[in-house]
Amino acid sequence: MDVRVPADSERAAVADRLLRPAYREAEALDPAFSDLDEAVVAEEDCSRWLDDDDRTMFVAYDPEPVGVVSGGVTSSPELYTRGKNCYVDGLYVVPERRREGIAGRLLDRMKAWGRERDCEYASLSVHVDNHAAMAFYEDHGFEPKFRSLRQRL
Repeated sequence: MDVRVPADSERAAVADRLLRPAYREAEALDPAFSDLDEAVVAEEDCSRWLDDDDRTMFVAYDPEPVGVVSGGVTSSPELYTRGKNCYVDGLYVVPERRREGIAGRLLDRMKAWGRERDCEYASLSVHVDNHAAMAFYEDHGFEPKFRSLRQRL
């Protein structure tokens, strides 16, 4: 299995096989909050990650795309002495390939990318009803630190 940044020629396949299904799963988990704009979904081309020096995505190929992790780097406010943060904003593995270690390899690659950029921390958010994801992330060393609350206005 190869875990790498997709080539420009692979962007459409990554969007079709991985990103759009990931968006649909997130929407199904919380339809009111994750109501998709279909026009934006249709135009997905990976550019928000691949055309920004502070963001990236890694795709697992075996030989077709079977998983993706995306995220970026942010600086901590000067108020804090902590260093930069590598955040994961998405992790998805096609359903037929789950529980094979692909997600762990993708997560490890994203954390390595963060270390290459002198990040001190890695962070992510998980939907409160996604118990499998919470268990996976905790098994990979993440600790719950905050609880995010939302309310429709």
